Amino acid sequence: MKAKGKIIETKLEGWVDLGVCLILIPCLVSVFPVNEWILWRASDVIVYLLWTYLCWYLGRHAIPSMFASNKRWTALAVIFIATVLTYLMSLKQVSFPREMIADRPPRLYMYQQAVWVLYIAAMGAGLATGFLVLKLRRLEIVKEERTAAQAVQSAVEALAAHAVAGETVTVKADYKDVTVPLAAIQYIEARNNYACLHLDHQEDVVSQITMKALLEMLPEGKFVRIHRSYIVPVHRIESKKATAVKLVGVDTPLPVGRAHKENLK
Repeated sequence: MKAKGKIIETKLEGWVDLGVCLILIPCLVSVFPVNEWILWRASDVIVYLLWTYLCWYLGRHAIPSMFASNKRWTALAVIFIATVLTYLMSLKQVSFPREMIADRPPRLYMYQQAVWVLYIAAMGAGLATGFLVLKLRRLEIVKEERTAAQAVQSAVEALAAHAVAGETVTVKADYKDVTVPLAAIQYIEARNNYACLHLDHQEDVVSQITMKALLEMLPEGKFVRIHRSYIVPVHRIESKKATAVKLVGVDTPLPVGRAHKENLK
């Protein structure tokens, strides 16, 4: 279903590009006195039309892609160069036969304004469409990442329930005994003379107990101390490096202490 949705989205974008190129831009050009131009300055009409298509492509595809790749200065440079070229094109002097000038003088000199109108319309429409599509794609990527993260989290919780099914640890917190399911523990953090148990979908449990004493209460082989300040469940380790461990369901990697590197092996 996801692949089908992407195919439909790609086709829709293609139809938008096709509609703009075959319908919108030609209609926009036809508003200006192209009859006189085609009869006397056909080459100018072709150049302006090609330039309009190029501006649409730059705004629709090239410039948004540069912004997406963090090449903002390059994108701004492209816009600046396109604007300068449009200005130079608008300065071009065009001569027409005297009888044509006498017939419709106001319309014959509209080509200078037309260059700017075509540029602004094509570039503006291209940028608006391009950045809208880019935004929608980013939202779709974020949605897919969240869905994947939720799936991984659910899988980890299921694995945790299997790995330490039914096992608990009882600690003192707020002057009373609190029983904590081992499957709910994300990791344990030392805070001065206290140990903070970070849990799934629950408030943290803070107990006045040393990390060493708490580790001895946990089932051997299912929890490991990676730092003087951290104990982690083995089944939650997603990846590990020499200096840090990434846990599923925990955004920030946890550091690995030099004295505890052997524990991970």
